[in-house]
Amino acid sequence: MYYILFTFFLATGCFLINRIPFIKNAGLGTKTITLLFLLKVFAGLLVGWMSQKFYPQGNDYWNLNTAGWNEYQLLINDPGYFFKDLFISHYQNGYDGFFHSVGTYWNDLKNTMIGKFLACCNIFSRGNYYINSMIFNFLGFFGHIAFYRVFADVFKKQYWPVIIGCFLLPTTLYFSSGIHKDLVVFSMLGLFSYVLYFSLKNKLTTKYFLFACLSFFVLLFMRNFLAIAMVPATIGFIISSRKKWNSLIVFSSVYFTGLALLIIMQVIKPSYEPLKIITQRQQDFLDLPDASSQLKTIRLQPSLASFATNAPLAIDHGLLRPYIWDTPTRFLIPLAVELLIYELLFILMIILYRRNSFTENYFVLWGLFVAFTMILFTGYIVPNTGSIVRYRSLYLPLILTPVLCRINWDKLKTILRIKL
Repeated sequence: MYYILFTFFLATGCFLINRIPFIKNAGLGTKTITLLFLLKVFAGLLVGWMSQKFYPQGNDYWNLNTAGWNEYQLLINDPGYFFKDLFISHYQNGYDGFFHSVGTYWNDLKNTMIGKFLACCNIFSRGNYYINSMIFNFLGFFGHIAFYRVFADVFKKQYWPVIIGCFLLPTTLYFSSGIHKDLVVFSMLGLFSYVLYFSLKNKLTTKYFLFACLSFFVLLFMRNFLAIAMVPATIGFIISSRKKWNSLIVFSSVYFTGLALLIIMQVIKPSYEPLKIITQRQQDFLDLPDASSQLKTIRLQPSLASFATNAPLAIDHGLLRPYIWDTPTRFLIPLAVELLIYELLFILMIILYRRNSFTENYFVLWGLFVAFTMILFTGYIVPNTGSIVRYRSLYLPLILTPVLCRINWDKLKTILRIKL
């Protein structure tokens, strides 16, 4: 029965994916769109199979699917409470602790929303994980398309580098394809990127505005630090694109101004400790049982001096781990090899830099500032390599796509022919 349902939904998905204007107008072609969609679906199936095989005692993906079935039972038995429950806090602190990572209504809300969406999916899937995964990835595919449409417009005539950067990065494809908030975050980040770029390039319409609000607030509830990190970068992007000023100076000035305001506020009111939000988040991670890829981490203090002192370690953890020679588990070996390839591509870009490969770099800088802010934040708070790779994977298209597009591949081909 489930095989028939899966085949039916897969065929329906392949049919619809080529008829939705947003995807059809990406300029990829029917065969390419279908193959990329099937790859996305396969990645989702792989996530489900591997998590069940290697973590049968419990994992986030299958636990969420089970929660979705429980929500489905609530939907059919008490539909009124099903919707009302979304707005009810079951904690003594009520609706406090928006930035806390445990024991708050806001922390539970992200999984609650996914569970209730799964309840709707279960009307058709009957709770089957793999069918639900396909439905999730049908929607998640829009995130890849959104990134592609932006970068294809920024880097014109860079067809394959853009496809690789937006669809084919292994860890990004894998971790953005499970029944998990990572899929939602990746999709909403892609949607916000698309709306931001084209609303400023063309015109801010009502449709663009509504989709910008939708994507931003979903990110705010799903991964609030990412939504906050996008604010200064978006301010820099808007100023750069409107005023046509030097974009690097504008972005740096916005971030420097934000840092200066933070210092002034702490001097004026010492009891105001916004950095304590980050130190508490780190503490919540450290309170969890040690993972097999646990890293030695220094506990942060809610002061700029502590963050500055630990910045090199945060960069090392967030950007450079896992090392190819330091993989405590076999699962980290392919991840370390992938990261090494990205580092080699960066070096290749420096050597074979393609000049005049694009006319404006506002969006590229927006993506780099957002990505590196989140990677630095991850390096500060997350104490194990496995989780760092998962969090970092969602921002890799913003970093790797410009790298791939700036490499002069024609010159590389010429050099290789000479050597051969």
